[in-house]
Amino acid sequence: MKYLNTILFSLIIILLVVTVFQSTGLPYHDTYPEILVDSSDTTTTIAAIEFPFKDDIVQGEVTLFLAPYNGTKHEDANKARLFGNFDEDGWKEKYYLAITEDPAQDQMYFALLGFFDEYAAEHNLTRDEYAELLTAYVQDIPYKTTGMTAKFPIETVVEDWGDCDDKSVLLAGLLSKKGYDAGLMYFPEDNHMTAAIKGGEETGYGNTGYTIIETTRYAYIGEEPALILNQTPGKFIFYTVGEGTISYTASYQVGTILDRREQAYAEVEALYDEMSALSLEIENQEISLKQSWSMPGYLEYKENLAAYNTGVAARNEYIELITTINSGSYNREEIYQTVISMR
Repeated sequence: MKYLNTILFSLIIILLVVTVFQSTGLPYHDTYPEILVDSSDTTTTIAAIEFPFKDDIVQGEVTLFLAPYNGTKHEDANKARLFGNFDEDGWKEKYYLAITEDPAQDQMYFALLGFFDEYAAEHNLTRDEYAELLTAYVQDIPYKTTGMTAKFPIETVVEDWGDCDDKSVLLAGLLSKKGYDAGLMYFPEDNHMTAAIKGGEETGYGNTGYTIIETTRYAYIGEEPALILNQTPGKFIFYTVGEGTISYTASYQVGTILDRREQAYAEVEALYDEMSALSLEIENQEISLKQSWSMPGYLEYKENLAAYNTGVAARNEYIELITTINSGSYNREEIYQTVISMR
């Protein structure tokens, strides 16, 4: 009887707790971000598109329904409420997927991809180039930090700004809606997020089989952002977004481009050291010749001066190559052809 009374008492306590949560509006189960749409809201807005891609400027406008955007402004729309014990990594994955894939944003995804589909058809873009087109669009959106919570993609599009997770979830959403095998990579030590796409081993990150796409600035698909290059290996979390199957197949070209850039940086550094030493020697030779001129000394001086000028020209060529590579992420094929032609 005593055991039965204990069970009944526990059930009463549980019922009271649930009742309190229900009456106060607090959740008694895990809840994740959700856009609450007012079906009577028929207003629209125009999102302007303008960014460089290949040798062109992509320009246009898309019409977006404002009801989903207005729904993101409801209190706590983009926050998670967790009840009881929870897995730290597991809830974040559910959180970002809820932000990225909320069905209220389908019209936005449809409108944007419709615009990019038309552009791709007109310019005969390959699947790799289409992924780069979406990447350039998101990278061009102004970077601005927002705070602790992520924005819904429709907020980033309408407001035309976002931080690393805002822009990354937008790009991952666009890629996955277009059928690409996409995802998100979160680096907790740096509080940084990138988008990701299934790609070749030349640019694969960790053991995921996916390639990083930095969204805060223009960068090649597969170019790792500097702030994570020295991070302890394995300190990242990967989330798959959607069920796409299309891979990025130009990783070998990107790998070649980035390897060539690293070689160019190394050559510039070596030439800088060599030119510095040679410059000091030339300066000493000039002083020596003024004090006591000699033909052998003069000939050596002329030889060093010629070597210095040759080195400076070579260094400038490497710097020009680095500048070309750094400014050409949205023109990958052309940069690749430039790089292999200079070998």
